[in-house]
Amino acid sequence: MDMAPEETTSEAEVGSVQSQLQPNWASCSGDMDCDSNRCGCNGGTTRVCLPSSAYPKPCANWTACSNDSHCTSNWCGCNGGQVMVFLPNTHYPKYCT
Repeated sequence: MDMAPEETTSEAEVGSVQSQLQPNWASCSGDMDCDSNRCGCNGGTTRVCLPSSAYPKPCANWTACSNDSHCTSNWCGCNGGQVMVFLPNTHYPKYCT
């Protein structure tokens, strides 16, 4: 006798967007990824979900970037290469090849 398989739904499928947010110190690419709504480097080179505004968002030099405001140096560019990174200062050219 053929029986239809029971349909099951996992909690991940049923969960809200809130359940998909990352906890503190988990890897992230933007604020929207984090439960705390704060993604940053805390002065380091890896973007993680930060617990609060007590931890600074800017990243150290040579970390990949897309916007000047994310850099401690406020200078994001390619330095003549192909990947945008946080440049130490304005003496490094922003242009990309």
